[in-house]
Formats: sequence, C-alpha cells, structure tokens
Amino acid sequence: MRKTPSPHSRIRLGAVMVLSVLALLGDATAALAGTAPPPVPATPTQPASATSRSAAPAPKPPAGPTPTAPTGPSAEPPASEAVLPAADDDWTVETAIRFWTPERMDSATDPSGRTAPPEGSPAAARRPSGGGVTAQHFKGVKSVGTIFSEDKGPKGHRCTAGVVRSAGHDLILTAGHCVGSKSMFVPMYDHTRTAAAQPYGVWAVDTWFRDKRATWDKAKTSDLDYAFARLKPNGRENVQDVVGANTLARTPGYANKVTVVGYPRTAHNPLDQAVRCPDVHTTALSGYYQMQIFCAGMWGGVSGGPFFSRLDPSGDTGTIIGNVGGFLQGGPDVSASDPRYNEITYSPLYGDRFFRLYADAQQGRNPDYGPYEQPALRWTTGSGAPRKHAGLMTPGT
Repeated sequence: MRKTPSPHSRIRLGAVMVLSVLALLGDATAALAGTAPPPVPATPTQPASATSRSAAPAPKPPAGPTPTAPTGPSAEPPASEAVLPAADDDWTVETAIRFWTPERMDSATDPSGRTAPPEGSPAAARRPSGGGVTAQHFKGVKSVGTIFSEDKGPKGHRCTAGVVRSAGHDLILTAGHCVGSKSMFVPMYDHTRTAAAQPYGVWAVDTWFRDKRATWDKAKTSDLDYAFARLKPNGRENVQDVVGANTLARTPGYANKVTVVGYPRTAHNPLDQAVRCPDVHTTALSGYYQMQIFCAGMWGGVSGGPFFSRLDPSGDTGTIIGNVGGFLQGGPDVSASDPRYNEITYSPLYGDRFFRLYADAQQGRNPDYGPYEQPALRWTTGSGAPRKHAGLMTPGT
C-alpha cells in the first residue's frame, strides 16, 4: 500500500523540483551566453590634450606632419554632459573672495616666483622666427578678464574670457576646454589688488554651457572649442551692467584683420598684465573650420581670449568673431621649446552651431546637437600674412 506523503514531505518535494528546473534553466542560459559576441569597448569620454593655451598645459608630443581630421566611428566623441560642473549654490561672490586670498591668488598665478623684466618689455621671451608681430602689454579691455578656478587645486590665469551681450546681462565667452568648477571671472584683472578690491569686481560662475560634441585634440570636433558661462550677480548688479558687453558676429571667412587679447601665465608674463596682438591677419588652418594668427607671446592663459574684428571708440567693448582655442587647445603640435609654440594661435570659426549654443545659453539650456558635420571648407592663405611665413602657419610643419 502506497503511503500518503505528509504535508511537510510535499513541500520538500516541491522545493526540490523548483531547484531542479532553475538549475536546468541556468545551464541553458550559460550555454547561450557562451555563444554571445563580446561587449564593445567603451569609447573614451575626452582624449588627453597635447598642448594648451590655458594656464597648465599638458606635456606636448614631438612635432609631426600636419594632421588631418580623423574619419570613421572614432571621429565623433560621445556627448560630454557629465564633465560639465553642476551649478553650485554655495559658490558665490563672497565665497570666491574668501577663498581667493592674496596668498592664493599670488601662488596660483605665479608658482615659480617673479623676475620682473624692465618696464615696457614684450610679453614673449622670444620674437617671431624671421620677424613679425609680438604681443605687447597694455592696460586691458574692461569687458575682458581672466578666469580663476578652484579645480583640483587653485588654478590662476586658467583662461581668458570676454563679456558678451545677453538677455540676462550675465554671460561670458571663453574656450570649451576652460570649463572648471568653482570658477571666478575677474574683468580687467589687476594683479596689484586683492579679489575684494578688483576695479570691476569679481563674478562667480553659476552655470557652464558647452557643445557636448566638443573636443580640443586633433579631431575635427576641435572646431567646437568654445563655451559660455552664466555669472551670478555681484550684489544687485550683473556683469554686463558694470563693464559693458561685446557683440558676437559670424566669422566672415578665414581672412580677417583682428586684435587678440589675453592674459598669459606669469611664467612668461612677469608683469602679470593683459597683452594684445593688434591688427594681425588671420589665415585658414588646413583641414579645420578654424583660423590662425602669427604673433609671439601667446602663452598658456590666453585660451578663450577674444578675436576682435573691431573695437568700439570707447575701447571697452567691440565685435568678437573668434576665441583662442581649437586644435590642441589653440596651439601648434610642437614642444614648448619650439618658437612656434607661442607664435601660432588658433580660433574656431563662428557659424550656425555656435549661435545655437549662444541662443540656448541665454535661455539656460544646453542640449546635445548631435554629431558634428564640418561645414564646407574654403581654402585661402588670407590677405595680410606675409607669404614668407606660410610654412609656419600649419601645425607641426
């Protein structure tokens, strides 16, 4: 006679059957997994740059032939939203002034010590090879200043920026690679004064806006090396109401006559003053939607500095058609010991995509515009650069 199983026996039997089924399913899943293709390696978010017109350039590789824009899937980097610093309500003008003590400002802008040259000396340690234009010190432009960032340690003279017209009276323009956390903009920076005593105040960065496909390597997406930052008020005033604002205009072409302004790092600028390259001519950077100038003295720290096509009669504002940046953060593919390192400077051209970012930044938006399609390139050697320097006007030649 068959014994009727007890309730506890039935429970144990059911559990054994469930475990057996799960084991069989697990074996099948493992077998299927063994035939699946391997995962695709992740694409790097941002290639390391080889050179920089910001204050702390990375080591540069040896000079090589003129690079061309890469093609294929690797040519388009992923969106870079994650690397933009989040808005920080605790970072205000008051906290920026408290952080940037005179000692910190001095150590950040001049880590190697000052050796002041004679008054009125040029900013560059050498003049252009074979002659040419050299950047000269001047009092500065009221609507242009330098950026300090507390980003993995104090970084003074990180970059240069200019105030641009905006609906909120609160935007500055700089290079895309100049984005940093806890940043402070100092218009017409005066190194003899504390942060609290700057002639036109200091302004804490609230939010950054940058093209999410931008890079600052050798890829064609270095054409997108520009960024805007919205500044918090200083008291009840916005920056545009204090220093004025510059007009942004489409870059007419590769050949232009411009004045470029920037704040070089003090290792090459002991006077710690603004410099300018006045009335220099731009030419095309082959293979890129970028232009270039030949002017010695444009060392690290000038990144983001405006390319003025004209200055207003006041001298305080003007029309901007470019900014220091682009290919390898705005400089040629040569070592820092090569004279061309500080003599050749690049800028993106401003087209439709630039003005989409400009409009969105004024509305507090920073969407992804999708893959970058480089505009049709028009080749030109420009109208004003001496032909004898043509061999120096491309990177790595």
